[in-house]
Amino acid sequence: MEETKPQEITLNFIKDIQTREKRTTEFLGEKIIIHKNVFPVDSPFSHTTKIIAKEIPKNPGVVLDIGTGTGVFSIMAVKKGATKVIAIDIDENSLKNTEANVKFHKLKKIIEIRKSDLFNNIKENEKFDLMLANLPLADVNYKTPLGHFLFDTNFKLHERLLKSASDYLNINGKIFIPSGDIANEKKLNELIKKYNYKILEIKEDTFQNLKWKLYILGKND
Repeated sequence: MEETKPQEITLNFIKDIQTREKRTTEFLGEKIIIHKNVFPVDSPFSHTTKIIAKEIPKNPGVVLDIGTGTGVFSIMAVKKGATKVIAIDIDENSLKNTEANVKFHKLKKIIEIRKSDLFNNIKENEKFDLMLANLPLADVNYKTPLGHFLFDTNFKLHERLLKSASDYLNINGKIFIPSGDIANEKKLNELIKKYNYKILEIKEDTFQNLKWKLYILGKND
């Protein structure tokens, strides 16, 4: 696949991640520590983070935070009553950042942090009521050290997720996956159909003249 240039908002996001130092910010009423070179919740370009966090329901049960980054979804899920959260990532900087936030919020007893490439380090008997998957949105081939945050060429990561997720989802469990103008929404819908999920709801928002969506998926009967 030839290299393609991402949309301007994505290029600005890359610059934002690379240039800002470690800091603490307030996100939806919670203090969140952000390390350099970790997907930032306080960036004006990370709108999917806010959409997902706002939609986490009360008492979500057992939660899997896929690509945890700063650990913000894990923190928000516990604050909303989650009984157990497993936060996973393949990025060492992100895992250290999540650890810092879990320690800051004193949630080590509820949030477990693991290095895992999707479900590679999830046990067969572990089942979840909610999966939060803020996957890279842009289906482009663009080389950058931070590409794993933003780019999913040919939506291969999305396919790997949806191929296996149902094996770890409780019968009434849900998966949150963002989409919209920046994403390959057509491909996402093809994968939803291919792996036999049902779309329970699609939340929509507009930000910086772009449409942003949150797909809420469940198992088909």
